[in-house]
Amino acid sequence: MSNHTEHDEQRVLQEEDFENLHPEWGQKQFKRMVWKTRWKFFLNAGGALFLVFILYHIYVSSLHIYFDQSKVRNDFLRSIVSVVEMHGDGLRVEKPVHEAFEVSPFLTQKANLKIYRQVGSWEVITGEIEAELSISGKLSYTITNTGAYMNGNNTGPFFLPYSLVSDQAAPTSDSSDSNPMKRLAKIDDGHVAELSLSVKNLISPEQLMKLLANYDVGVTAMSIYAGELKEFDISYSRSGMYDYMTPHLTLKPLTLFGETGSSWYAYFAPDEAEQMQEQVQAMMSDLEWMTNNVQYNGLDVDQQRLAYLKKNGVQVYGAVVTGPVRELEKITKLPEFHQFQLNRVEIWNWN
Repeated sequence: MSNHTEHDEQRVLQEEDFENLHPEWGQKQFKRMVWKTRWKFFLNAGGALFLVFILYHIYVSSLHIYFDQSKVRNDFLRSIVSVVEMHGDGLRVEKPVHEAFEVSPFLTQKANLKIYRQVGSWEVITGEIEAELSISGKLSYTITNTGAYMNGNNTGPFFLPYSLVSDQAAPTSDSSDSNPMKRLAKIDDGHVAELSLSVKNLISPEQLMKLLANYDVGVTAMSIYAGELKEFDISYSRSGMYDYMTPHLTLKPLTLFGETGSSWYAYFAPDEAEQMQEQVQAMMSDLEWMTNNVQYNGLDVDQQRLAYLKKNGVQVYGAVVTGPVRELEKITKLPEFHQFQLNRVEIWNWN
């Protein structure tokens, strides 16, 4: 009997040793603790996001301060102008005084610029270019044309001289009955226009300017022969037995890029034939700068072209001219030219 009582007392004492002495929380106290924890989390997260926001804006502001320097900005503009205009046919890129360029957080420079053509004394907008230059130096761009007509003709192209594609003599043809010449003849005197033409034989830029010296026109572009189809393979198209058209480099009026901005000429004047060598040297210098400093589609071909031009000199086989329609009509009578195409026509604006 005594043993049983001692055992019961011992068991009770053991149960009391394991009794939970912590007070139970009320429902309100528990909710208050949860919300307090949540608010601390939200405040910490908000503070972190605000800090990231401030650091991001400091970073972006620093980028714009650097990329807004005239040298960096002008090099980007020069990349666009050089690559686009040197592969066009009288095409011009807008050269704004205050460049509206952007830079992304990944150091990619971006620009949206107008594309225009010189028709008479007017700069006629014909499209827009979206260009990007990555931190690696890769230039990419797309051109959106805003043609004036649903069924309008494309500008260009230029046909290679027959001597470059065939050993046979060039066929004789009368271009006066061609559609472009018929349209030109029906335009009255109060208009100016843009005309593309091909030269039957390779000639120097000075010789081309001398052919046009007696006419009141301006030359906005010349197609350069740089070894296409002879020295290296390149894509081409044909519209006849010997009418070959290939992508080409373009000799265009001089564009200068400096610390304070850029300046440029609208067109070559016929009485400036003596100054063409300066223009040619500027084009060669720009081509060398372009192939050394910019990565773009066709870079490898342009490097071959540059080597050819250094060895053989600059010769042209086509041009884009602008001026009064009657002066353009006179040019089509010259025996050295053929394959004419009438491009943009505007009301009289010739100085």
